[in-house]
Amino acid sequence: MPATVLHREQQATRRWHPATEIIVLACALLLVFGVPSPVVPITIIGATLITATVSPTVRLRSWVIGVGVVCLPTLLVLGVVQGLFYPGAEVSVLWQLGPAKLTVEGLAIAVQIWLRIAALVSLCALFGLGADSARLFDGLRALRLPTSVAYICASTIGLVPLIRARTQQIVEARASHGWDVSSWRVRTTLLPGIVTGLFTSVLIEVEQRHEVLEQRGLTESTAATSLQDHSDGPGQRLLRRGAPIITVILVACSVAGVLPLPTADQLIGGV
Repeated sequence: MPATVLHREQQATRRWHPATEIIVLACALLLVFGVPSPVVPITIIGATLITATVSPTVRLRSWVIGVGVVCLPTLLVLGVVQGLFYPGAEVSVLWQLGPAKLTVEGLAIAVQIWLRIAALVSLCALFGLGADSARLFDGLRALRLPTSVAYICASTIGLVPLIRARTQQIVEARASHGWDVSSWRVRTTLLPGIVTGLFTSVLIEVEQRHEVLEQRGLTESTAATSLQDHSDGPGQRLLRRGAPIITVILVACSVAGVLPLPTADQLIGGV
């Protein structure tokens, strides 16, 4: 038991404050969609991969599966729609076979859209797998968001594992009564009852959490009260203040055309 507590304390000291994580997540997303260069999403995807690899709370396998399930089908669709059937008239054709032609313009758009989606999914998967409702609540309260807003956001992320666990429990209960839950036809038949029971249990869980918050007096207090202990320091406080300023400056420079980053057209055309 002491070893488990020590391990949790070591994990807490190795992690940023949840408010810092939220600020960095928001700034990264703003850079991905505010700077029209594939260099930015590629850099962010690489950074999230490294973070998922060394993170004490995120399993690399879960992160890779989550990102791959969303991004690989998107890559296939974009490659076919934009890469092979770009509707532009004046285009630079790289390869052609019948009506399908691979163009620089279509490929550039497909690459840029997919990289942005991949960066978005990578960031959200990293944050979602590494965060819990208590950490998210503490982070939002530290950023001075109203308690009601922080509670709704924290409850949303906290209900994901709850829904998965409750669904598994319901399926196992049906299996113990002789239902062949391995059959998709049987699962479809049981789906209405599962959804009804799941919806009821989730409402009860949310209501119980709300009562706990009211008993702690968080809705009446103007001070940000943390549910957990989090490591913080001058460096993180500086990061929380400096990251948004630097992000806005970079986006403004990109809009003004003075940010020396290559576009997807330039990279693909150069190849």
